[in-house]
Amino acid sequence: MAFETAYDLVNNLQKIQNRRKAVIYISSGYDFNPFETSRLEHQAEILQAQTSDLENDPFFQQERSTNALGEADLIREEVELTRAANRANASLYTIDPRGLVAGQDMSDEVNNQDFQAYLRETQDSLRVLAENTGGFAIVNQNDLNKGLKRIDAETSDYYILGYYSNNPDPLRRTRQLDIKVTRPNIDVKHRTSYTFRQVSAPSSK
Repeated sequence: MAFETAYDLVNNLQKIQNRRKAVIYISSGYDFNPFETSRLEHQAEILQAQTSDLENDPFFQQERSTNALGEADLIREEVELTRAANRANASLYTIDPRGLVAGQDMSDEVNNQDFQAYLRETQDSLRVLAENTGGFAIVNQNDLNKGLKRIDAETSDYYILGYYSNNPDPLRRTRQLDIKVTRPNIDVKHRTSYTFRQVSAPSSK
């Protein structure tokens, strides 16, 4: 639902032309299959079995395959959202409301390695959304004010450049971008690529 709402939002932003848009995206990140190792160990403990036995269990293998498909869907939704945001000239600035995460809660029945993997996965999902749309992620920190000031600075002064491509190849939907300046000591931040919206096949009716 979160991706669907964000997708509709950035699609509506395409109606606003000739300006850069900023979207503040507040989320604790995404991990479709968290704590897999801990859940496997807990399930083995309940069944009084070895973890290796469950690894070969057909029902567990089916669950793992289902989770793998879910993770693939999550990646696809992230890609589609970033493409839609880039078409709308909108940058996603992601904010993790959890702030600085010192460690897991004492009541959590997961091992530390599983928790760190979950934390890294959720934070990286926010970084991907931000960095692939020209924004940045505010994660694992409590000083949100500093990040918000940086967002304000980035959205206050900018240049919008446009061009017409002379490459007619319709199969090359993704085009690379590179901007260079001659002034020394200038750090240029820009989008590195853009992707055409996929054209639907004509109806046979």
